[in-house]
Amino acid sequence: MLKIKKSYLLLVAVFVLAIVFAGCEAEEAVDPVEDEQTEENGETEMEDGTFKAASEADEHGYAEAEVTISNGNITDVTLWEYTGNGEPKDEDYEYDVWHEASEELPERFVEANSADIDVYTEATGSSKKSKDAVEKAIERASGYEEPFDGTFMGISDKDERGRWGVAWVTLENGNITEVELEEVEEDGEFREEDYDGIEEWSEAYEEMPERFEEANSSEVDVYTGATGTSEKWMEAVERVLENAGK
Repeated sequence: MLKIKKSYLLLVAVFVLAIVFAGCEAEEAVDPVEDEQTEENGETEMEDGTFKAASEADEHGYAEAEVTISNGNITDVTLWEYTGNGEPKDEDYEYDVWHEASEELPERFVEANSADIDVYTEATGSSKKSKDAVEKAIERASGYEEPFDGTFMGISDKDERGRWGVAWVTLENGNITEVELEEVEEDGEFREEDYDGIEEWSEAYEEMPERFEEANSSEVDVYTGATGTSEKWMEAVERVLENAGK
């Protein structure tokens, strides 16, 4: 009788432990979901205000977006876009579909209350850059403060001869990993790498990207004999870093 009683008590203990263990597993299974939902809700909650951001860039240029948030919703979006040589696309830009997209896309962002919208037919590149810029502005509104990784573009002011500098800078973990530079002539064309006028210019064209990469900054020494060009590139790189939020 004693052995039977002990066996019965053992079975009861095992049953109770099984229930407790199952309850712990259920609790552990629920908590990550709740945490994920909380984190997701936190990511999508937008602070009221106006937030500006730039898209990543390619050889065709980049876009900027200014997004206004009110009561946690997108109420207004303004877009700008720049060509691959750094010229702004404006009312004189010859591509009619781009003008149509520029009118339509801000409304789509407001209606969707999101950067997740359909691209505008025949203006796919502009649409994707605009979506990227709006998404980054939303991230800023949601509290993201770190520099964005990717390749960004910056444009200097024009000098007295009507020339300006353009820079593409790739960032990884907030650090400069690659720099590409161009100088644009008054007619909008890139100056050739083997520019005949000044030998120092060609040398600076080769040397300056390395200086920016090593310094991990726009603050570098000018290249002797190409001071004006160096200063334009420094300004362009500084604006790249501003666009990336560095």
